[in-house]
Amino acid sequence: MAEIRRLAEMHWPEVRAALDAGTTTVVCGAGSMEQHGPHLPFQTDTLLGTTLADAVGARLDNVIVGPTIPFGVSEHHMAFPGTITLDKETFKAVVRQYVASLARHGFTNVVVLPSHGGNFGPLGELESETGGKIGGARYLPFTDLMSFIAVMNDAAAQDGITPQVAGAHAGETETSMVLAARPELVLMDVAEEGFVGDFDEEAAKLIFSQGMTALTRNGILGDARPADAERGQRYIDGLADMLAEFIRERIPA
Repeated sequence: MAEIRRLAEMHWPEVRAALDAGTTTVVCGAGSMEQHGPHLPFQTDTLLGTTLADAVGARLDNVIVGPTIPFGVSEHHMAFPGTITLDKETFKAVVRQYVASLARHGFTNVVVLPSHGGNFGPLGELESETGGKIGGARYLPFTDLMSFIAVMNDAAAQDGITPQVAGAHAGETETSMVLAARPELVLMDVAEEGFVGDFDEEAAKLIFSQGMTALTRNGILGDARPADAERGQRYIDGLADMLAEFIRERIPA
């Protein structure tokens, strides 16, 4: 594994030296600050974005891990007090300025890895609107939500966890990953079952048009009770392997 270099922990002469030495790629997460059931913290997606970006940074040579964008597009969670949302255009503007700032310093590739489902679409829209270029840097978001989910579902199936239990939000998969990353933040004594039907296109449309409470009273899609830290680490490793390969295929070492 490579050394993880986190921009937020570096000093400007170190960044200058890294650029001069040919490190011109930044990888960052794009999370959210939204409810995750009664058992997971609001920072879940941002925490997991940082965890995944670090894990990807450890798998790639010659990259810097940027700070995770902590707010996302979360309007559909606003029925739950404490959720903070950006509208889509504001979120895209934040990402644009993030990339443009790094481009001004000489970074030539900025990879954005969403860890919140509501961010995948806007990140893809921004790529289409900009042609994948912002301020002279290549803007490369990961936008394949189905592949992201499939990695976790495949790993879950090995332990007999169905997609309905694994869940799309605050279910077994996300709970397991937070147990692996920050177990002290998980309240397993109040973990419970939420919506465990098929999360198909119609269910997704319902949530985005009417909010999460159209499907779930407790903010969970899936069942958090079978969560396990060891399985959560397998989810993190599988996602990091897939995301690192995505970057290798598109940015020469």
